[in-house]
Amino acid sequence: PLHPGDMYMDEHAVRIRAGLLNVITWVAIMNVFYMRNLLLVNVIFGIVSWEFVTSMLFGLTPFAPLGIIATLVAVLLQPSALWKPANPKRFAWGIGLMLALSCFIIVQLKDEIDEKDFKAAVAAIALTCNLFTWLESSAGFCVGCFVYNNVLVKYLGKKECAECKL
Repeated sequence: PLHPGDMYMDEHAVRIRAGLLNVITWVAIMNVFYMRNLLLVNVIFGIVSWEFVTSMLFGLTPFAPLGIIATLVAVLLQPSALWKPANPKRFAWGIGLMLALSCFIIVQLKDEIDEKDFKAAVAAIALTCNLFTWLESSAGFCVGCFVYNNVLVKYLGKKECAECKL
């Protein structure tokens, strides 16, 4: 690590976790458009929001269930960690939390929203989550990290992440 005083995370575990979240987004998409089980929406939102909040506060372990699974898989498959700074990842997870919260609120208000608008809004949010998690897990491209380095650093004076700059 370039900055020993900063918090770092294993990029392998982060990408594995993104893959797990990608599977969850597919379940959410299938639920909203085919199964329409409100209980499943609440369960998925609970898992995902807990995952993002605890990861943002404490890192991938010890409180984030998917983070724990991803870390264990990473240790088994990639014993040599690839350390990356946590701040851009935390920002990215904040985006994920806001997307999940938006989708949850729209689903709760579905009776107040026109069916066509409801499906379009949920599809846009869910597919955005799906695309972001796919890009992270499959291509190693973190949209949140990109925004962090190209917007927050430039306009809000955050410290640039040279280790994850594209």
